[in-house]
Amino acid sequence: MKSDTRWITGTIKAANECTTKMPWERGATRQAFIERRANSEEGRAPVSLAPVPEWLTEAISA
Repeated sequence: MKSDTRWITGTIKAANECTTKMPWERGATRQAFIERRANSEEGRAPVSLAPVPEWLTEAISA
C-alpha cells in the first residue's frame, strides 16, 4: 500500500501561513480591551423593564 503524504504536507504548509490569532494568543490584548471598556465613562447601559401588570401579580401571589 502506497503512503500518500501530499495532503499532510499541504496542511502543514497552510498552518504555517495562517495569521489568525488563537484565543490563547490574544489573552493580553483581550484583557486590556475588557479593562478599558470597564473603566470607560459610559459604563453599561441601564436595563429598563416594563412594570408587571396588576392582574399578573395577583395570580402569582394567591
